[in-house]
Amino acid sequence: MDDRDLYQAILGLREPWTVERVELREAEQSVEVWVEEKSGTSFTCPECDERASIYDRAERRWRHLDTCQFTTILCARVPRVECAEHGVKTVRVPWAEPGSRFTLLFERLAISWLREATPSAVARRLGISWDEAHGIMRRSVARGLVRRTAEGASTPVTRIGIDEKSFLKHHQYVSIVVDLDRGRVLHIADDRKAESLAPYFEG
Repeated sequence: MDDRDLYQAILGLREPWTVERVELREAEQSVEVWVEEKSGTSFTCPECDERASIYDRAERRWRHLDTCQFTTILCARVPRVECAEHGVKTVRVPWAEPGSRFTLLFERLAISWLREATPSAVARRLGISWDEAHGIMRRSVARGLVRRTAEGASTPVTRIGIDEKSFLKHHQYVSIVVDLDRGRVLHIADDRKAESLAPYFEG
């Protein structure tokens, strides 16, 4: 197995995406993995999923899980398509969310650590900024809310629990609504007043 096949397997890439080359940069303690689409691949608009012609390509880079002690960067010239309805749009890639500078696998690692430590500590450990750690956390919450909405449509909440929690100093409180059957947080609101829960019940 050569280095391209190795990273193809590690990244879990499927057609039309394939590893084109792997560049080891010893002085920078990094590995660059270049990915490209198979020649002749057609793409669709990410907004309406209608087939669209390739307009151009934009070079993008994503931080991936380290290869041993080397920082690993995934690189690709991502196609942009021209949609008759939505104009020029960047196609979606399977390894990262739109707008993210990290692969989904890297974000998964960061989220697992964020459950155990503060964003500042995780940022230091991963060599990213606090803002980047917060962005990873924000995208994870957004994904969870989408899943929760989909689940809620098929399985309504039948029993809830309401509690208040203090945090920081000076007796600051939040009110929390919990799905008792599935053990998940449904709503968090500032303060511990009855009106704090109004947005949840209105929703």
